[in-house]
Amino acid sequence: MARSKRESVNKSQAIRDALEAHPDKSPSEIAEDLKAKGLNVNAQYVSTIKSNAKAKSRKTLVRRRKPGHAGNNGLGTMGAALTFIRAAGGLEAAKHALETVEEIRHFVR
Repeated sequence: MARSKRESVNKSQAIRDALEAHPDKSPSEIAEDLKAKGLNVNAQYVSTIKSNAKAKSRKTLVRRRKPGHAGNNGLGTMGAALTFIRAAGGLEAAKHALETVEEIRHFVR
């Protein structure tokens, strides 16, 4: 038997519309309002739709750094070297630190 061509109502959209119109109302109050309009929804379903809407609004794009990228200064590897020199306390101290690392590398081999 074919379905009747009556207009169907999207319950989720009706809930989203009601939540937008009345953000201060609780899920049970929204469910009661929609039941008065003829939609058969319960408070748990309203709460689920509300929670899903919040989760979608919090989604953010995770940005990944490229290998060798030192920061947002646009200098890449050069920026990392400058940061290292500053952290070491100057160019001579950075050279000394690199010599020490090289000596350690020779002993580890």
